[in-house]
Amino acid sequence: MQTQTLRRQAACHPLLVLLLALPLLAWAPVLYAHASLVASKPDSGTVLAQAPSTASLSFNETVSPLLMKLIRPDGSSKELEDVLTQDQRLELALPPMETEGTYGLSWRVISADGHPVGGTLTFSIGALSSNLVDSTHSNPLRNGLIWLARLLGYVGLFTGIAWVVYRALGPASNPQSHIAPRMLALGAVALLLNLGLVGVDALDLPLSALFSTSAWKTAASTSMGLAVPLGWVALACAALSWNARNATSKKWLAALALILLGASLASSGHASTADPVWLSRPSVWLHVVALTLWIGSFLPLVHALQHAQESRLLTLFSRWIPAVLLVLVLSGAALIYVQFGQLASLWESRYGQVLSAKLILVLLLLGLGAYNRYRLTQAVLQQRSDARQALRRVVRLEYVLAVLILAVAALWRFTPPPRALAQLVPPSVSSHIHTEAGMADLLYIPASTQHPAILTVSLYEPDFSPLKAQEVEVIFSNPQAGVESITFPAELTRQDQWEVSNVELPHLASWDIRIQVLISDFERIHLDSTLDLQAN
Repeated sequence: MQTQTLRRQAACHPLLVLLLALPLLAWAPVLYAHASLVASKPDSGTVLAQAPSTASLSFNETVSPLLMKLIRPDGSSKELEDVLTQDQRLELALPPMETEGTYGLSWRVISADGHPVGGTLTFSIGALSSNLVDSTHSNPLRNGLIWLARLLGYVGLFTGIAWVVYRALGPASNPQSHIAPRMLALGAVALLLNLGLVGVDALDLPLSALFSTSAWKTAASTSMGLAVPLGWVALACAALSWNARNATSKKWLAALALILLGASLASSGHASTADPVWLSRPSVWLHVVALTLWIGSFLPLVHALQHAQESRLLTLFSRWIPAVLLVLVLSGAALIYVQFGQLASLWESRYGQVLSAKLILVLLLLGLGAYNRYRLTQAVLQQRSDARQALRRVVRLEYVLAVLILAVAALWRFTPPPRALAQLVPPSVSSHIHTEAGMADLLYIPASTQHPAILTVSLYEPDFSPLKAQEVEVIFSNPQAGVESITFPAELTRQDQWEVSNVELPHLASWDIRIQVLISDFERIHLDSTLDLQAN
């Protein structure tokens, strides 16, 4: 009797380790996901009298520069290598720009969640030009391979490690299978491919760059440089557990594999770097562990049913599954809380649409699980062969649905969460007015959750020297829409720049705008332009 008690305690110890490991995740450094550009110098869309010697890019978090290019008016480009990182700002030394026209500063950085982000800001010297070529582009083949590698990694890791866990907890006569070792091998290869693709995607390189050292060095410097080794160690522990002869060693190694699998996926990605990290990172860990114990049980159960040795595994699964699903739902709810600012994001954002599709599949999977539990499980335990065959068919269907869920979840690699989109600065709209009486650079910054719409007006003489004015008024109108003139007084913020700090306008695609400039009691000029707000 005492021996049986000790055995039960030994079996419980690995499960206690899972709970003890959870608080350690909250000690990880605080990270914030998905960097976004919040300011630049020069401002995008401005027209400058002289070429700048430096440029600066400010982000909402610390980033690492990957690739910086200056695109000239003729479409040629030059890579910028002199980049200085200062907290959340990048300072770039620019080469001489002797040609008038529009230049593009193409930037690509990697954020804390291990995902590369990029963009291009434009500025003009002397005059605008329309022949600028943007060098940024999408690569459908590369993106498709990234998605496939993620899916294969999920399938190999979850199925292989879960099979090891259930085999360690099952009877010694549990039938051998070649599928589990193959799943572990699939997970190891997929992790390697994922790491290389992170570097290729970060540097915006073709797939052939997988055979270059630069892509791998870049990938190793990201959060995937930690996640992938943790995944490999988890797979190694699972392989050792699979081949171990001692029952206690099997359980300990299987538990460690499950712990490290959760830590691997919690160390990188959108969800694990969301604020507050003390909530998001343990929630990811719990979600991964619960998901592995749930969907990873399907193939082992099919295999046990095939050999008529399902009694122990089916009883164990039936006893555990309510608690596993409770952890899965609660951790999933916590992740939705930190990722979504409002309910409408579930259908308005691509991230929410992916989540909605995933939840629909999960509900179907839960429905099949309920059918198994309340209609088939008891009949199978009573050794009814027809029920066993029916349960095998349904569990196979469950596994297909589980793979579809993982395929949908892999799409999150390409969809920033709503909380990250909320941090993005709305795209500004600029316009340049050039007349014989004077010039003006207009920069319209749409309203966001942090500030109302702002319009800045920089005034110049025809020779680009500052134009001194006593008063400035900005008049918006749209005769085509039947909107009469709306006048805003501007305030002087510095020598040549005026600002309207609270622009409240009806939502229209474009506006005619007139800048009324009082230079003296005897001189007044007006500058006319059109602001196209269609992009916003």
